[in-house]
Amino acid sequence: MTPTAQRLVKGGVVAAILALAAYWYWSPWLAIHQMRSAARAGDADAFSERVDYPRLRESLKVQLAAAADARLGQSSESGSDIARAGAAFGSLLATALVDRMVDALVRPESVMRVMQEGKLMPARSGRSRDRSEAPSDPEGRSDGNAPGEKHDPIWSTEHQGVNTFVLYARRAGQTEDRRTALVFARHGFASWQLTEIRLPAL
Repeated sequence: MTPTAQRLVKGGVVAAILALAAYWYWSPWLAIHQMRSAARAGDADAFSERVDYPRLRESLKVQLAAAADARLGQSSESGSDIARAGAAFGSLLATALVDRMVDALVRPESVMRVMQEGKLMPARSGRSRDRSEAPSDPEGRSDGNAPGEKHDPIWSTEHQGVNTFVLYARRAGQTEDRRTALVFARHGFASWQLTEIRLPAL
């Protein structure tokens, strides 16, 4: 092999490695883009390929059950033995209700809405679906809506280690502790799945 051919081969190898590294780094943004495209198209099958529903349900059950326990605990701290017994019963009942609610709520259509609106529960207003779509850019840059429109979520992202990527959504004027966090876990080389939705403080 001539020196020129060797240089070309080495250049090709370096280019391939750089392209592979770039794909590995940008893969979570690509996954989010693909999920949003599937959500807008109403393609539940394509969308669900990137969602780990059992882990997602479990994460929500833990959060909601903890919030219910905290509220019941506050009400029983200074109460009588009867109040404490009532709180314990209430905790068991709340856990059962949370399990049923999460199982009913966490369906493809609900999770697809989160990817567009940045929140798990549907909007109370009668806004059209077109106006509720989130920006196509994970960083929340221009999507054609007027800047600062109240109903459009503001998106931001964060790498948490090599295998965890978080997409945050909040409303204009809200502090960071009111953000909804969508947590993606790496599977294999560059495949990502939504495994957790971290709700704002309840």
